[in-house]
Amino acid sequence: MSALAAPTPVRTGAGPRPRPRHLQLVGPGFVPAPVPEVQRPASPAAVTRPRSTPSTDRTAPPGLRLTARGRLVRSAALLLLATVLAVATGGWLGSVVSGGESYSGPVERVTVSAGDTLWGIAGATAAEGQDVRDVVDDILRINGLESGDLAVGQQLLVPAG
Repeated sequence: MSALAAPTPVRTGAGPRPRPRHLQLVGPGFVPAPVPEVQRPASPAAVTRPRSTPSTDRTAPPGLRLTARGRLVRSAALLLLATVLAVATGGWLGSVVSGGESYSGPVERVTVSAGDTLWGIAGATAAEGQDVRDVVDDILRINGLESGDLAVGQQLLVPAG
């Protein structure tokens, strides 16, 4: 192993001594000085700690420390939770708002026959210049249908055009 040797800076003046460095540049043949051994007690019971009263003991236990990955996971989980809550709240508000609307015009009763579609029935009953999509939406809302699937013989209430 080799290292670069750097000249030691010359101190001038009687100012405070610089802190010793933990890392040193060493030259060839360097032998570290032996480290003095520290005397340790034989058992943990021999160690005496100063007792503190509850009023002066203000140290709190250390909190949970998260790594960068942990903070990322926590942020993603909170974002996912906020998104789920926003979607659920929006769906609930949408159903509350749209549930109050109902068709208030005149209606006719139509029996579904073979080959009839919701679009065809809406187109036949739509008034002149009325958008068929709006009539389909009205038929679905009046009859409480979730989709446009119809069965032969089914009775539908449709807006009278």
